Amino acid sequence: MIKSLSAGMGVALMALLLPNALALNSSGLPAGMLTQLTPKTAIVMNPSQSGSLEKTSDQDSNTRNESTAAQGDSALIIHHQVFYLRRVTAYNALPSQTNSNPGISACGPTRPDQIALSPDLFFRSNGSNRCGEKINIVLSSGKIIHGIVWDTMNPRYHMAADILMGSVQQAMDFGVRKARLRFVHSSKPATSGV
Repeated sequence: MIKSLSAGMGVALMALLLPNALALNSSGLPAGMLTQLTPKTAIVMNPSQSGSLEKTSDQDSNTRNESTAAQGDSALIIHHQVFYLRRVTAYNALPSQTNSNPGISACGPTRPDQIALSPDLFFRSNGSNRCGEKINIVLSSGKIIHGIVWDTMNPRYHMAADILMGSVQQAMDFGVRKARLRFVHSSKPATSGV
């Protein structure tokens, strides 16, 4: 009985200490440097527009990410809000590429700037989904694709995203790429409470 009690205490002690030991936001570690994107002028591609590009600065999204990183979150990968995607592809709302009803996505009707995520990114650990969340896909070329999560991919894909494009040719030209995914959290203005 003493052995089982001491084993249980050991497991409880490890469960208490292990998350704190793995946290990258300890005071001695440069956690901001682990996921921070370098401020630069990037080319932004809006998938709903046919190939139009605009210049934007990445600095305002960095300040948003730093402010959300300051808010505590118990999950390490969610805390930093950066995911490295194995594959980013483009698709069209066609029966041959989706299902028999291509006008309907996992979160309702198809919408402009729609992005589908693989189930491991679409569903949270508590069972809820990410419908309506704004995301940025940062390609290795520096292009940033802004979109909103409205769909999920086939369960055979992991760490992947699929961007809804207007034409089949646009989707074919996009091809398959690797990228980083950032969840964009809108910063709410502070109120004085008066």
